[in-house]
Amino acid sequence: MGDVREVSDDLFRDLLRKERGFIVLEFWSPGCDVCRQVEPEVLRAQEELGSDAKFMKINTDHNGRLAAKYQVVGTPTFVFFCRGEKVGDAVGYVNSTILRNTVRDLLRHSASCPVGKRISYEMDGYG
Repeated sequence: MGDVREVSDDLFRDLLRKERGFIVLEFWSPGCDVCRQVEPEVLRAQEELGSDAKFMKINTDHNGRLAAKYQVVGTPTFVFFCRGEKVGDAVGYVNSTILRNTVRDLLRHSASCPVGKRISYEMDGYG
């Protein structure tokens, strides 16, 4: 398993403008016990999804602009993007199955994630 790429506010905004694929961005904080507990699950989901999604994380203690923009009020918060647009989110502890199946559901039900389309879904983890 590899590490999830750590990004800053500015770097993520730049990557989001360029990336046409699916991104899972985790908002986390060093003092967050749940963030530490969910880390192996995130790594497992990243491995299971392979090239279907890019995983990144951002420290909310040092990068508050994006957290404010996406109305992150607690960590961990996962925000899902496709083709530069937010298509969903999840807050709190999620296991790898729920995370993996949520990404797959969003990819499958979003008609290739057209820009500007909001996805309405129930995060059930069963894919």
